Amino acid sequence: MFPHEGERLFRLARAGRIAEAMPLYQWFMPLLHLDARPDLVQCIKLCEHIAWRGSFVTRPPRLPLEGAEKAEVERLMRTAIATRPMLAAA
Repeated sequence: MFPHEGERLFRLARAGRIAEAMPLYQWFMPLLHLDARPDLVQCIKLCEHIAWRGSFVTRPPRLPLEGAEKAEVERLMRTAIATRPMLAAA
């Protein structure tokens, strides 16, 4: 959902600029943890929908996120959007 931030994080880490990378990493980490969930596809689709980039609709056999799981992903994404760091030109 945040390609510029992901690329910046990768470049900073690769360059060994860990102190600069840490604030970006800490901001990004809650979303990166979605990658470890078995419902990753549903999480991605919901995040795309929140960011006005796509639909939350999934195809079978995947079921849409509901209840507390959906609320948690929505909270993570809305927090990420609200606190998105301003990246200086690289």
